[in-house]
Amino acid sequence: MNKITKITFKQQVFIGIILIIAGNVLALILHKGLFANIAWILYGLILILNPVYPEKYSNDEKRAKLGSRIAGIICILTGILTGYIP
Repeated sequence: MNKITKITFKQQVFIGIILIIAGNVLALILHKGLFANIAWILYGLILILNPVYPEKYSNDEKRAKLGSRIAGIICILTGILTGYIP
């Protein structure tokens, strides 16, 4: 039986940084700013669908998850409202 391991806060932040860097590099190389916007939107969706938080906020799990989801919404808005010009 396979056990699914949950992604930690640090791992998710690292994945997000790599995703944003990859999107910006693709946008710069291909001269299509849409890649950077898509990266921000994907990272926001990850934060909304898998709301993780630092362990020091585990005493109020409900508010910590809400904070993570709000951060996801901010990332999605960043991807939708900003224009990337390489």
